[in-house]
Amino acid sequence: MVLTTISKNDNNRVHELYESSSLDASRESGFDEIVKLASSLCDMPISFINIVDAKGQWFKVASVGLNKAETESDGYFCNHAIVQDALFEITDVATDGRFCNIKLGRDGQPIRYYAGIPLITSSGGRLGTFCMVDKIPRHLTEKQKFGLKVLADNIVKILELKLKNKELSYSADTQKKIISILAHDVRNPLSSVKNIIELKKSDIIDARDAAELIDMVTEQLNSTIEMIENILNWGQMHLQFGRLQLEDFDLNGVVERIFGSESLNSLVKSNKLVNKIKPGTIIHSDQQSLEFILRNLVNNANKFTQHGNIIIGMEEVGAKNVIWVTDNGVGISDERARELLNKNVYNSTLGTNNERGSGLGLLLVKEFIDRMNGTLTLESELGKGTTFKIVI
Repeated sequence: MVLTTISKNDNNRVHELYESSSLDASRESGFDEIVKLASSLCDMPISFINIVDAKGQWFKVASVGLNKAETESDGYFCNHAIVQDALFEITDVATDGRFCNIKLGRDGQPIRYYAGIPLITSSGGRLGTFCMVDKIPRHLTEKQKFGLKVLADNIVKILELKLKNKELSYSADTQKKIISILAHDVRNPLSSVKNIIELKKSDIIDARDAAELIDMVTEQLNSTIEMIENILNWGQMHLQFGRLQLEDFDLNGVVERIFGSESLNSLVKSNKLVNKIKPGTIIHSDQQSLEFILRNLVNNANKFTQHGNIIIGMEEVGAKNVIWVTDNGVGISDERARELLNKNVYNSTLGTNNERGSGLGLLLVKEFIDRMNGTLTLESELGKGTTFKIVI
């Protein structure tokens, strides 16, 4: 029986902290001290702090007196405790109809007593439980209940501080990356324009030469404008710290809107945009993120395709949607494909008309897909074309 009704945003973030060892029990002396204090306060042989992720999986942060059998039985009790607003107590498991069939216990002896306090954040997110377990029936005194409540509140404060520190660190890293990208890509086209203006002012070149030089950097400026738009979108998404806006929407309509915005670029390259998504195809995802991803992939396909086709399609594989963007352009070498799928790679390649790109678009695509817990694959052959597949 699964009763958890938890905030997926909060618990995805806590799970991320756990996966990155930020909540590793071996490093959390503060949590260890809390569970030891709780066992002493309540004269209880077993106490522990459980964290639950959005999939309902439980992870120990700290514990006293637990063995494997009891760890396996945690979910039966904690799934009930986490949905409560206060202490959840089972004074005798053997006489409680909900749990009397549970035989797991310490050293072959069944668990007879359980008390769990939900760990609820200030925003209402349920992060897990703070629990007491014994092998004999019993009950807590009012003084013990009060003491456990105080300890539980402090556990939540510690967790929230860790989450906030994670967010601040993430924001700082994002700002550094944005500054680095701006310094690298914005400087060159702006410097080019500045140099042309200075040459004209100094009468080194005439108006006609200046106009021709301006034409040469126009495309570079267009790429820079596109890059800045990408950065703004990226920054907005990152400030949300993974809070996706999941909703049902018509994927066909999204693709039509993308193709409309890319129609002029495709016309210049004599490319045909083909929407193979059936009208009324409803998917549940973050529409803004997916639109950003597909728009960048279509724009990228157009850069490396001339007199060809750019197609978007989708198929359902089990509970997942596989969306693909394919072209019959110049293709990508195996080495280049591996570089593009590397999350840390940030560079650009000239298109078929020597179009310049910032190299930022695909970097953001990979980050957005990661935020959506999706995957990106790439299949390509030189001279025949490229297919990007997004699995969400």
